[in-house]
Amino acid sequence: MALGMEEVSTLIEPEGMGGFRENVRDPLAMRMLAEGDEFELETILVGGRPRQVFKGLPRNLAQLYRAGMAFPDRTMVVDGDTSLTVAEGFARAAALASHLTDDYGVGQGDVVAVVTVNRWEWIVSTLAITSLGAIAALINSRGVAEEMLRAMDLVDCKLAILEADKDAIIAEERPDPEWPRIVIDAPIAPLREGRDASFADLTRPQPGLVFDPLDLPQEHGGVILFTSGTTGFPKGALLSQGAICMSVSLATFMGRLQDIRYEEESGRTLPPEERCMATPAVILGPMFHLGGIMPSMRAIYLGTTIVIPGKWNPEVALDLIETIGMTRLSFVPAMVFDMFKSPRATPELLSRINNMANGAAPLDLDIVRQIKARIPNTLISNTYGQTEGAAWTCAISGDIYLEHPTSCGWPVPCVDVQLRRDDGSEADVGEPGEMWMRGAGVMEGYWDNPEATAEAIQDGWLATGDIATVDENGIYTIVDRKKSMVISGGENIYCAEVERVVASHAAVREAFAYGLPDSRLGEIVAIDCVVGEGADIDAEAIKAHAKAHLAIYKVPRVVNFRHDALPRTASGKVDRGVLLKQVRGDSR
Repeated sequence: MALGMEEVSTLIEPEGMGGFRENVRDPLAMRMLAEGDEFELETILVGGRPRQVFKGLPRNLAQLYRAGMAFPDRTMVVDGDTSLTVAEGFARAAALASHLTDDYGVGQGDVVAVVTVNRWEWIVSTLAITSLGAIAALINSRGVAEEMLRAMDLVDCKLAILEADKDAIIAEERPDPEWPRIVIDAPIAPLREGRDASFADLTRPQPGLVFDPLDLPQEHGGVILFTSGTTGFPKGALLSQGAICMSVSLATFMGRLQDIRYEEESGRTLPPEERCMATPAVILGPMFHLGGIMPSMRAIYLGTTIVIPGKWNPEVALDLIETIGMTRLSFVPAMVFDMFKSPRATPELLSRINNMANGAAPLDLDIVRQIKARIPNTLISNTYGQTEGAAWTCAISGDIYLEHPTSCGWPVPCVDVQLRRDDGSEADVGEPGEMWMRGAGVMEGYWDNPEATAEAIQDGWLATGDIATVDENGIYTIVDRKKSMVISGGENIYCAEVERVVASHAAVREAFAYGLPDSRLGEIVAIDCVVGEGADIDAEAIKAHAKAHLAIYKVPRVVNFRHDALPRTASGKVDRGVLLKQVRGDSR
């Protein structure tokens, strides 16, 4: 269905586009942005630049937290056998915040590392840290000691809150870290008297102590998330409190949009308990990713329940559909692939799902067909964004998505998008160009890395590193990655990092990592290693070496060996285009 011009609208620009065309928006989104409505827009200054935001929605975390505190008797989080009400969760956060200040001197701008898997303690820790104006560095707890320590050293953390098993892994590498530790669960590595403490001891509610978050400027730092780059080492993306609130606001808006679209296209009116404002936030992605942070913060803001089901397996999702009535599933393609293989995935059970939201990786068209065949009344949505832009850039859902299943959709409200050629000029309709975006969710920059920040952000615009096209209806499609990256099971894996580790093996002269298609994970990591004639090395040795230095999901699944040097461009760089044609038959 081609959209008629009468259906297409644009947002009033808060700032000139500098010769670029204005963005076309989802027509349903435009209907929801009318003056005086729930999601009315206004223009404010963010970092001295005019930016659009939702009028009346939170600008900083204090406002967001206070909105949630209005529902003290509701259940904040369910984590296994542990259940905390809103009042109990904030009381524990208040106690921890008091100890962070009084015992460790944590204040505005200090960085506290949080190293945990998904659990209720992550929520209490993040609430406490950010309420003080300190910054929560959310460490990828799936990494090996080397990776976790590198991230913690990068941000020069003043304190670390760790699970006991992660603490023990780090202690093997660094037995006496310079920062104090607050350890969750029974400590494995010994606690140092006068420096370290038990998380349970510091989070006991204190009578008369209330959670009182500092009301800070929206540009104030909130969290640091770690994302790799062309250097092969992680960079710390600093998201402000306002950026987190922008992400939560967009999640709230897009959830409401999907409810309306579902009702219009299905003809079914959703009962109140199935609407986005009331449904539990089931956290299936890691909380050190935006896919875990954003729905958690949104649930706190709305006063809905955060459900932490533990490590993913398909039975988890099916259990949640049966037990808590989960009707909305945020997923990566591997989750659907696994779930559909379960004998419990009957038409009756699956029919309870009315919304399936994808955002971590492009959907295989066969999975789209399977979803519509097995759950014909569900609404499928696809979103595109990245850590540096607080998760939201484009989105599409419902019938229009099924007509454009390879696309990532229209720019979401409050976000502007440009496609630029290498010379900075605007790409034509249908012509590939690098996607640039701007909005109140753009990161403040990479921690202690002004060079990388200056390269990524120019005049308030963020270079995404992705190549896209836009059609005559304003719908965008990602067609390539300017940055070399593999997306496997929803995880971003940067080839430079894998290459650096594998090339550090004594038998490997150089290495070239790339992605291969995989029906379950989307892609898997493969690597070609240049070794000498007669080298005594095999694939398992390469995998073992990588496993010692990388998180398990980054370890190459396929290892090939070659003896000739890798082809190079005239400037001496490895010619990835030629290599990809050799190994995959393309130059994506």
